[in-house]
Amino acid sequence: MKSSQIFSSSSDEPADERRVRKQKRGRGAADQYDRDFGAFLLQFPATASSSPPTKKKRTAAGFPSDKVFYNRWRSMQFAKREEYLSSQCSRRPPTFSKVSLLIQKEGWTGNCPRPEDIVAKWRPVTRVQVESDPWIITKIQNQKWTGLALKDFGSKGQGVVATKAFAMGSIVCDYHGKVITGAEGRKLVESIKGDTAYLFFFQAAGRDLCVDAETFPCECHPTENTMGRMINHSSKRANLRPVHCMMNFPEGQRDVILFQAKRDILLCEELLFDYTSSSAILFEEKQ
Repeated sequence: MKSSQIFSSSSDEPADERRVRKQKRGRGAADQYDRDFGAFLLQFPATASSSPPTKKKRTAAGFPSDKVFYNRWRSMQFAKREEYLSSQCSRRPPTFSKVSLLIQKEGWTGNCPRPEDIVAKWRPVTRVQVESDPWIITKIQNQKWTGLALKDFGSKGQGVVATKAFAMGSIVCDYHGKVITGAEGRKLVESIKGDTAYLFFFQAAGRDLCVDAETFPCECHPTENTMGRMINHSSKRANLRPVHCMMNFPEGQRDVILFQAKRDILLCEELLFDYTSSSAILFEEKQ
């Protein structure tokens, strides 16, 4: 009797304690699996360009001959290849032919996404992605935006048209000029003769700022006709919207106003945005 009171059978063990013991055993096995696979990756790095480890190489390195690690390795490589293809089409939606050419250029004959899947998964870039995008930063620096041309609209004056299609969410160009304070911009308006001024007023992180495109050409591009300042106004047909970004240039962050496509823009369509649709003001009219 005493013995039975001191030593309980396993069936008398509380269910919660048994469950905890099983979970601990499960975690131990999972941890060991992860360590083994980590060693597998050290031996066979899963990059977008690496070749898959053959069965002969796997066993020679001391790993099991089954495909458990091999299949997980392929899944990791597939994800990296998908990420790479998507990164090459971050600003504008890719076409089937473009993705096919990218795959062909890389020499991938298997274990890679289908072009149609990359096209279907495309989404416009986020603000954070835009602010560090090297292509956008370069275009701001050299003012060599593609897909834009000046056109004379007669009595309306000059405007900007698209020489290629832009998908909704695409970054089209920037409103280029020196960023000054809002107070400096308002003083500049008062000194300008005529009824318009190429100025873009905006608020950012509690700061009252203005992009001065009135001073033309700008100091950094004395030979360039920057396109953003030439975009005309429309309250009903606007196909662009201004977006403030803190761009991460090599020399540090700078305030930039970018124009983003509000919808799909067709070839030869005039680019327009509503000057009065937000707190930002372009071509401020003098009273």
